Parts: sequence; structure tokens; C-alpha cells
Amino acid sequence: MANAIEPGRQPDTGAGDSRGAESESTRERILDVAERLFAQRGLAGTAVRDIAREAGLTAPSLYNHFDGKQALYEAVLTRGVEPLFGLIGRLGQAERMETASVHVLDSIMDHLASHPNIARLIQHESLTGGASLSHIVHGWLGPIVSQGLEAMKNNPNTVWSEDEQPLAVAAWIHVILGHFAMAPLLRELFGVDPFAPEQLERQKQFLRRFAQLMLVGSDPSSRD
Repeated sequence: MANAIEPGRQPDTGAGDSRGAESESTRERILDVAERLFAQRGLAGTAVRDIAREAGLTAPSLYNHFDGKQALYEAVLTRGVEPLFGLIGRLGQAERMETASVHVLDSIMDHLASHPNIARLIQHESLTGGASLSHIVHGWLGPIVSQGLEAMKNNPNTVWSEDEQPLAVAAWIHVILGHFAMAPLLRELFGVDPFAPEQLERQKQFLRRFAQLMLVGSDPSSRD
């Protein structure tokens, strides 16, 4: 016997789920375009109409998904940067900082590889002193610096003097972000694609060794 439909209730055709999935797909497409344009031009230099056009929408249609340019910019940062906050939080929960840092670094590289323009956006914020710079610094970079400095301070075998330790952490940050933010330069300089899987894996391996040198004070590859 066919399932009865309650009086006054329409059959569930799944149209609501379909519309919801379509809306989410459109929202992600808008964020992808906005992330790229904000990274290239910054917040002030990017017009909503340009984002809408490249996303295949009209400006009024875009406003159905985001209240305005500032809201869209914040959504781009939330999607691109906030996942990194959780990754960095694992360092503080780990018993062995040097072991945790390896897994966290791999996860950071994977995330930035899936959103490569985020590194450029952070770089642009730094160059222009954008309004979101403080949020990025205290939410993401601040914990990296604090955890890294604490680990080196507590490690009697560290190769870095107290004055050098902040510079070592800063260099670490440069290496991570620079791989993505300066990809065109690296491509031209070394003749390789920084986003190619083998190059990303090579960079991960380098960062693992860098982390061991910075946090442990010796090169694990040189141990017997």
C-alpha cells in the first residue's frame, strides 16, 4: 500500500535539499572568486560587481548570499584562516611539541594548498596594514609564535640564542606563507610548479626538518 500523505501536507520531493545544495554551491563559488580578487587587489580595491561578474551572478544576486563587501571579506577570512586556529591549538594540547608540530605543519600546508590565495591575502593585509591584520596576528600567528618560543625556551639543546629565537619563528612563518604567496616568483626562479603534489610533499619534508632543527636543536636525519 502506498504511504499516505497527511492532509494539507505536500509530498517531499527533495526540492528543498536541492535548492539548499545549489545555494551552498553558489556561496562557495562566490567565496572562491572573492578570495582570489581580495588577494590580488585587497578589500578596498575590489568591487562587489567584479566579484559577482566573475562568479556568474549579478550584484543583487550576490547580496542574497552576503550582506555586503565587508561581510563577504570576513567570510573569506573565516573560511581560509579560522581552520588554522584549530590546527595551531593542537600544539598546546600535545605532550611533545616537536612531534605535534610535524602533523600540524602537514595540515597547515594541505589547507593552504586548497586555498592558496589565503597566503597572498595575509601578505596583502600585512603590506597595507589592513583592518583584519590584528585578527590574523592574534588569532593565528600569535599562537604560532608563542608555542614556538615556549618550546625553544624549555629546550636546553636549542641552537638559537634568546635574541635569535623570535627570528627563527619568523623565518618559519615566512617559509610556510612564502611557498604560496610567492608561488609565481618560485615558479620562475626554479622552473617548478610550487602547487604540484611532488613539490608540496618536498616542502612538507623540508618543514618537518626545519621544525626539528628549530624545536629540538638537532637534525634527526643525522642521528644514528
